[in-house]
Amino acid sequence: MNRLILFRMLQEEVRLNTSFASGKGFFSFPILVLISGFLAIVFSEVMIEDMGYNEYLQILHISAIFYGLFAGSLAFFGNEFLERIFGYFGLILGLSTTQPITQRKITLLYFCKEIIFYTIFTMFPAILGAIIGTYYCGINLGNLIIFSCTLYVSFCTGISFSYFISSFYRISLSSTLISASVFVGFYSMLFYEKEITGGLDWYLKGNVNSLLLSFIVPITLTLIATVNIKEHNNTTSINTIGYKNRFSEYRLNYSWANKMSMPGIIAKERIDLERSKTGTKMFFSFLFPLGFLTFMNWFLDKGLPIQIDFNTIFYGVMIGFFGTMLYSWLNSIDTPHFYSTLPIQVSDVIRARLFLFGTITWWIPLIFMALISYMSNELSLLPIGLIVMITVGIYIVNYTAMSTGLKTNSALFDAFVFIKFFLVSVPPMIAMTILSLAINHRPSTILVALSVICGILSLLSLMFYRGIDNRWNAESFD
Repeated sequence: MNRLILFRMLQEEVRLNTSFASGKGFFSFPILVLISGFLAIVFSEVMIEDMGYNEYLQILHISAIFYGLFAGSLAFFGNEFLERIFGYFGLILGLSTTQPITQRKITLLYFCKEIIFYTIFTMFPAILGAIIGTYYCGINLGNLIIFSCTLYVSFCTGISFSYFISSFYRISLSSTLISASVFVGFYSMLFYEKEITGGLDWYLKGNVNSLLLSFIVPITLTLIATVNIKEHNNTTSINTIGYKNRFSEYRLNYSWANKMSMPGIIAKERIDLERSKTGTKMFFSFLFPLGFLTFMNWFLDKGLPIQIDFNTIFYGVMIGFFGTMLYSWLNSIDTPHFYSTLPIQVSDVIRARLFLFGTITWWIPLIFMALISYMSNELSLLPIGLIVMITVGIYIVNYTAMSTGLKTNSALFDAFVFIKFFLVSVPPMIAMTILSLAINHRPSTILVALSVICGILSLLSLMFYRGIDNRWNAESFD
């Protein structure tokens, strides 16, 4: 029965993704990943020369952990989104409410499904591409396979941590913060004066204890998360939450924005944002990746003989890029299908959500920027960091809105859409990251270069914004 449920879950996952994105784009995504793995091996010698052997391997492990975190967060924190969009279909994850199967068991099977799906869909193609790349460079195939296995364990650690956090998130916000802090502190002590992961420590130093720890960490996280899953309890009375009708108030308040979108749509989307408490989810979608990035920065500074200066400007670039996550959350509140009955266009709703992104959710990245600047004792760089953050955020979000519309969460799984997104977003981010790392050496030159890039990105943002009508006016909400 467990194998049957796993198989049906995998079928469900494929059907969901192909319904979001085009089937051709979805099934071509592994090919894109294979090419990425191939290129990573072909250009590995160049990267090692620039970064150093150990440092390059550490970056790969950090990337694997981050990818696991992303995949796990998408799976375990996107349940409400899936229920709102496909609730009438009845997802397999909800079987425990109607069938004789425990919530703990179905959630564990769901976790196993995620591991299997991402292994087949991304990790295996990446490793296969790397294996093919060994025929074009002097890398030993056996060493590559062993190292790939350590990367896979790091990926499992990241996705297990997301599973771990989601189990506490079901209980309360405070328990989530405490459990995450405890694990990060324990992990820091466990691998202090070692490599970033147990698998990498074993690969470089041959420490068998580190290899055992690399397996113990994700297994322990999974066990704790599974035990922590509680069963549904519908015996308690349902509390009725009352909301004040603020549609007329918001529509009047946003009347000045009628050139961007219809005030009525903006008001409706604002009410949905408050009703769904999506603002909390947005905050933590920022907190986890930035917190982990900060932790890795501290860990690398302690463990490496070189210092990596991730300053306020660098975080401005990262936070601006993460603005895509805020826009994607705005597209996850409710299904837009009912808009089909109204005399409005898809572009009107896109512009309304862009308006909310720029006027309502601005406090989330601002809080992070202020805290990072204060904790780093770099308040002098805060104005520059804010300009960079705003510019990158508007640039990325406007392109995301133009290219993905109201289906940001799924459209990026389309290989063709993702390639375009990569080519548009990554080059300016790399350029600004390099400039941020050199700010202390030639500040005046760096500031001029950053200003030029920000100016170019602003012009491109305006072009992307004006392109929304051409791209989406002819599309339907269905």
